[in-house]
Amino acid sequence: MHNQQCSKASIWKWMAYGFSFFVLLLIFSAYYAPDMMVAVTNQVWALCGW
Repeated sequence: MHNQQCSKASIWKWMAYGFSFFVLLLIFSAYYAPDMMVAVTNQVWALCGW
């Protein structure tokens, strides 16, 4: 039972690492492709209803 709890925590930890890596990738890609980041931002605003 303890091993199952550790594996669940490990899965959530790796999912958090993956999400953090994705966010950092988006942030750093803004320096290399600013027009793409503007398009992403406009899409997010549209999806939020602004």
